[in-house]
Amino acid sequence: MTDSGISILYIDPFSGVSGDMLLGAFLSLGVPMEVISNAVESVIPGEVELSALQVTRSGLAGVACEVKVVGGPQSRTLEEMMNLVEGSGLPDPVIQSALRTLGSLGEAERKAHGQTGGPVHLHELGGQDTLADIIGALAAVSYLDPDQVRCGAINLGRGYIQTSHGKMPVPAPATAYLIEGMAVIVDGPDAELTTPTGAAILRELVGEFGPIGPMTIHLSGNGAGSMDFKGFPNLLRIFQASKAPDDEDLSAVIIECGIDDVSPEYLAPATEALQAAGAWEVHVIPAFTKKGRMGALLRVLAPESEKQTLIDAVLETSGSSGLRFWSVGRTVLDREMLSVSTPHGTVSFKRWRTPSGQWRFKPEFEDVQRLAEKAGIPAAKMRDLVVAAYVSEVGDGQEED
Repeated sequence: MTDSGISILYIDPFSGVSGDMLLGAFLSLGVPMEVISNAVESVIPGEVELSALQVTRSGLAGVACEVKVVGGPQSRTLEEMMNLVEGSGLPDPVIQSALRTLGSLGEAERKAHGQTGGPVHLHELGGQDTLADIIGALAAVSYLDPDQVRCGAINLGRGYIQTSHGKMPVPAPATAYLIEGMAVIVDGPDAELTTPTGAAILRELVGEFGPIGPMTIHLSGNGAGSMDFKGFPNLLRIFQASKAPDDEDLSAVIIECGIDDVSPEYLAPATEALQAAGAWEVHVIPAFTKKGRMGALLRVLAPESEKQTLIDAVLETSGSSGLRFWSVGRTVLDREMLSVSTPHGTVSFKRWRTPSGQWRFKPEFEDVQRLAEKAGIPAAKMRDLVVAAYVSEVGDGQEED
């Protein structure tokens, strides 16, 4: 999918998600129609015809994937659909993924209608288009073969829809069960923007829901929904991206609280506990707190993804009854580790390049201290010795490698 690093598909359902929108977005990304149509044909041969149309939605371009039913029964039970998938001859990972997706869809329908036993009837979801959407989307992802699939908050839409059971609120009852645990929003027109099939596919594919985060975007595709809303583009975006394996998460949070009623001897174990909980940095800063008391300012720098974990840890370990936090950006220079042999033993060095292109380096203190204790000399003197050995072996770090 990409030339190096961790390959990512990021799904942006700002206008909801449906099966046909997913198919259109994958086609827009460059997945060949044959990949999708051949997979669908292996499950329901001769029952549907797929076509890709270039369309606009509220003035923005996208690909609409039309699924035209040309044969087969009007509806199937969940068991019948799963039997077709199992006998399709598709690669086993696609088969298992499709069976899980259909299983999620069936369980949501069962819960929505209070069904406790017997065959699951999918009603509107029992048609060929449901199978085509699920099989086609999973085959497209298998073709792209990403390392990760991530997704933004899902726009559910609002209002009511007409079903075979009568008028239902948006999200539809089955959709409401399928989106449990997912990040969602409500915006735009009075319409069903997220369908049960779309939600079931996301439930199977997505490993992480959240903002797009740091990554390199390579391609983007727009899949169009069937409706064209005025002033609200009915599109699903999918980004093909990558992230270097050693990329650091540059999204960070600072968590801070004042402490004036805890003995300093108890702050050391608190900082150790916070570091064990995932904090990058923990600072205890002398400060005058409320009522003119001498105390400390506890400040924690942590990954945004670990915000809640660290907030809980600060409240548990600091004795404070409240705190404040805010998101911050970071700049991190590329770094690498080198192992250098010296007359006193092997030492790990960290080095990095400054914006002007110069290398900077430093030995790992734990290695310096270990060798200093072994040699019976001060750590500062051992540092000078291993730095001299580094310069002799590697250079002073000022030239390009």
